[in-house]
Amino acid sequence: MGRRKKGGSKGPNKDAWLNTYADMITLILVFFVLLFSMSTIDAAKYELLVEMFNPTAIQDPTGSATDTAVSDTATDQEVLDLEELYQYLTQYVESRGLQDQVQVSQGENVVGIQFMSSMFFNPDSAVLTAQGRQLMMDIGTAIRDVQDRIKAIRVDGHTAVADSPISDRDLSTDRANTVLKFLEAGYVSDPSKLLAVGYGQYHPIASNDTEEGRAQNRRVEIIISQDQDLIQDFQTIANSSSSDATTETTQEGQ
Repeated sequence: MGRRKKGGSKGPNKDAWLNTYADMITLILVFFVLLFSMSTIDAAKYELLVEMFNPTAIQDPTGSATDTAVSDTATDQEVLDLEELYQYLTQYVESRGLQDQVQVSQGENVVGIQFMSSMFFNPDSAVLTAQGRQLMMDIGTAIRDVQDRIKAIRVDGHTAVADSPISDRDLSTDRANTVLKFLEAGYVSDPSKLLAVGYGQYHPIASNDTEEGRAQNRRVEIIISQDQDLIQDFQTIANSSSSDATTETTQEGQ
């Protein structure tokens, strides 16, 4: 009878599953690190990149993760009333050197903001640019702080006389509605306070005979009031304000 070999045959390795488990944990960790790195992308730069390749991709102000992002340049302190809103907007414009493109005015229980259209839109377009979206995020944050004290917000769209196949009435209305929808999407909880008006080329503030004049006429105005009466336009508010502003020459097109 032969002798049995010492040690015998080895059985199955009961710890082999640890290798598969460790690989799975490593992959999950890498996955979440990747998600975190993507979540910290600069919203404005990302939108600018998307807009370059597909301008219609960011047309709708709703449904975009960057719409609800907190702006790095937004006010650090809560704005409590229209006087503080006016002061904040004035300081915001001055600190960014936007005096040639943005005018802020104050009247009785009302604040008006006037933007050159080139800040918000490309020629013949009602799609907000990346710069326009960033600007609206900063301004919208301040408006959201005082929305309980606001009775009405009117957005006015204006175009200039230009050789364009697009109706100036439609374009000015579409631009006003684009700004209104942006505010409604994340900054004004009561949609009944919002009103959009498109004036086309028929409320100019300068001559349409020169490029400089047409640049002034292409504009978007936001009128914020503590009263329901929003019949007065931006020029009425501006005439009662001590704010001074100039305008910047912009490219051709409405």
